[in-house]
Amino acid sequence: MVLVMKIERITPNKIKITLSVEDLKEWDINFETLTHNSPEAQDLFWNLIRRAEAEAGFYADGSQLIVEAMPLKNDGFVMIITKIEEGADNQLQRYIKPREKKETRPRKKVRIVSNPLIFAFSCLDDVFLACKSIKGRFSGESSLYKHKEIYYLSPTILNDFIAEDIDVILSDFARKEGASALIKSGELAEHGEVIIENGAVENICLYF
Repeated sequence: MVLVMKIERITPNKIKITLSVEDLKEWDINFETLTHNSPEAQDLFWNLIRRAEAEAGFYADGSQLIVEAMPLKNDGFVMIITKIEEGADNQLQRYIKPREKKETRPRKKVRIVSNPLIFAFSCLDDVFLACKSIKGRFSGESSLYKHKEIYYLSPTILNDFIAEDIDVILSDFARKEGASALIKSGELAEHGEVIIENGAVENICLYF
């Protein structure tokens, strides 16, 4: 398949790949199937890695990779791929499973995650009020965690047109995690208590 995507080298260990609507149609992929790590998403990812090697000199070489996917308003999406060097002093590394050492370069399955949004609430009542405030606007998946007496709501907003609106509403009830959201996401997955794993917003609005 021929991709018309754009590859940009941000740092020696990070690239940005922008995929168009045509690319998505060619691979029969949308943002939801991408972040659910379907076989089609994995095939697309490794095709992109091969293109990045040829066009941008970005070699995975069996390294651990962090992949973030963010939807665009034109229905395409952007992928940020970060290579984590072995032994690097990086907070993210503690949340990534060690890779297996093999003699040949493996075609590993790579976890593709959406750009994380995490809101920290001081009490459960505020979580309930916030979820009810975005009822009818929110479309996507959501999880609720508790860690160190703080409640964390993590929504995946698939519709980028309403993302800013929901962001503003939730920020009235909670503190939004900023640049540390990806690190916090790993911390919650490892140490946090899962209150509602899937459909947190919908379940809270339905039962509370």
